Amino acid sequence: MRAPFAVLLLLASAPSLSQPAPAAAEPRDCPACPELALVPPGQFQMGSAPDAPELEPGRGESPAITLSFSRPFLVSKREITHGEFRRYVEATGAEPAPGCRVWSGGQWIRDRDRSWRDPGFAAAPRDDEPVVCVSWDDARAYAEWLAAESGRRYRLLSEAEWEYVARGGTSFPRYWGENDSREDLALSLACDHANVYDASAVDALRLPVPNARCDDRAVTLAPVAQYKPNAFGVHDIIGNAREWVMDCYTASHAGRPPDARAWTWQGGCELKGARGGSWASRPRDARAPARGAEPTGHRQSDLGFRVARDY
Repeated sequence: MRAPFAVLLLLASAPSLSQPAPAAAEPRDCPACPELALVPPGQFQMGSAPDAPELEPGRGESPAITLSFSRPFLVSKREITHGEFRRYVEATGAEPAPGCRVWSGGQWIRDRDRSWRDPGFAAAPRDDEPVVCVSWDDARAYAEWLAAESGRRYRLLSEAEWEYVARGGTSFPRYWGENDSREDLALSLACDHANVYDASAVDALRLPVPNARCDDRAVTLAPVAQYKPNAFGVHDIIGNAREWVMDCYTASHAGRPPDARAWTWQGGCELKGARGGSWASRPRDARAPARGAEPTGHRQSDLGFRVARDY
């Protein structure tokens, strides 16, 4: 049963610290399809204002622009899991090539033997953890397979859709309300909501970045949906694994389509957006407006995806 539409509209417009009860999930479109959350139409400010406390020059978060969604859309409540991706590979035979960038020996290296099946963690990947070591092309192919299986138009999220979902109906850079991770304010509340580089991971990983000052109970990947969802009922939109989006990466938001569609161009592009931060992310990067990009063929042990479809 779909949640009352008026309630969903209210959630999208209210910049509140409170966390309303998540909306009920939509029925699955097919046996292999993920559980979906309905995201209401609305308006939001994408990006960061010039005086935002965590804004870094050259990261492409400005200018802040106002975008509108005239129609609802659906998004997977969780990041696509290792088990879901395995079913796709078994059904299609589309085995991604080995070779993945992993954190090893105190540095990020490309290991030609690592893959989505073995991303180089201490334990073998669990079926309920996000799939990682998948390229943008792998993620798009998975979405196209879901579309064929279900008869629905599955796809990756546009970058604007992703940020709208990540803000969870609030105006904050993190849907749980923390808006400044500098110095002694280093995300003390984050660990109830997101798997980021935190106090529990410092000794094991020794990443050369600041850590959140809390314990999220995970060193690397955590099973999906272990942390509190946002008001749209979406889990892990910040943290756990970074997420591919459909857009070509641009140096700023200037000129972005006002209807929030994916920003692509004829002939393709070398860099695609990667959003959300991960188990390896410093607090500053665990924000809705924080941006990143990778080449379309890039695979990394903290990079996965989720899917969306039109309503």
